[in-house]
Amino acid sequence: MTRLKKTILGFDREINILANRLCNNDLPNCLILSGPKEEELKIIALNLASSLVKKQNFNSVDEACLSLRNIEDYTNPYILLIEKIWLEDKKKYKKKIFREDISYILDFFSTKDEVNQKRVCLINSLDDLSKDAVNSLLKIVEEPNNNSHFILINHKEVATVPTIKSRSHIVKFKYHRQEEFIKIIENYYPQMENKEIKNLFNLSKGSINFVKKYLEYNFKDMDSHLTSVLRNSKNIKPNTVFYYIDFVKKYSDKDEVIETFFDFISLKINETTINACKENNVGLINKLSKYYSFLLNLREKYFIYNLNFDHTLITYFYFIKNV
Repeated sequence: MTRLKKTILGFDREINILANRLCNNDLPNCLILSGPKEEELKIIALNLASSLVKKQNFNSVDEACLSLRNIEDYTNPYILLIEKIWLEDKKKYKKKIFREDISYILDFFSTKDEVNQKRVCLINSLDDLSKDAVNSLLKIVEEPNNNSHFILINHKEVATVPTIKSRSHIVKFKYHRQEEFIKIIENYYPQMENKEIKNLFNLSKGSINFVKKYLEYNFKDMDSHLTSVLRNSKNIKPNTVFYYIDFVKKYSDKDEVIETFFDFISLKINETTINACKENNVGLINKLSKYYSFLLNLREKYFIYNLNFDHTLITYFYFIKNV
């Protein structure tokens, strides 16, 4: 997989907003970074937290922007990062961030240290919080002191709890525009042709994170075949689903690969629907709408109830075959 360069590219508008707040010492106690599921959001949040706890002073907004774009590995005792916990015995992440996983936030903020030392709790992401964890978090967010800060990342607008949202300032990150997307992909993959980059932009809706995984797991090798299946279910043969199962498991049966695969199907349905609209193919549009709704429902059940991937995919292809 192609790794991030030493500087984050893109998100000019969003980073400029945060840099201005840093320069003016105007960061709220609870800040939500809301946007696409891109790894850059976590890095920007960590850089922001680092600037807060170090009480950095910047000579200009441009200098603050550069600081937020830096990519470096560091730890800081005044920054608490909360994410889904890796279960070594099961070789996978916990399905959710539960109340017990955030129980030490209060202790973190109440620890005695030097006067006026800022502390930052970074949660990546709100989407992963269980209901009991959300309720616990709300009680803490309601009564912050001047030196206690939360930086919360979320990717789904509907997952933002209204009560937490009302106590927070939100900076919305948007998917990369085409011009910005092309520059970033050219930076990561200098040998890639412009036509392929534009095709990836149309497929991914501007998500760099998806493109990296799409290329890493070679999903492009099944791209045209999946399109043919979505356009005509008669192209599903008895061994088709097992071909897809084997293809995915060739890389890994980890949640990250399977989640990207679900994203891939979802985006291919979207792409195929756009083409069907251009063709005024109402019958296909209606079928694709059903494929999409069923996929979302099946995907949610897969991750919540820890379903078997083979059975899940067999169920989905059976559905497509019989709509």
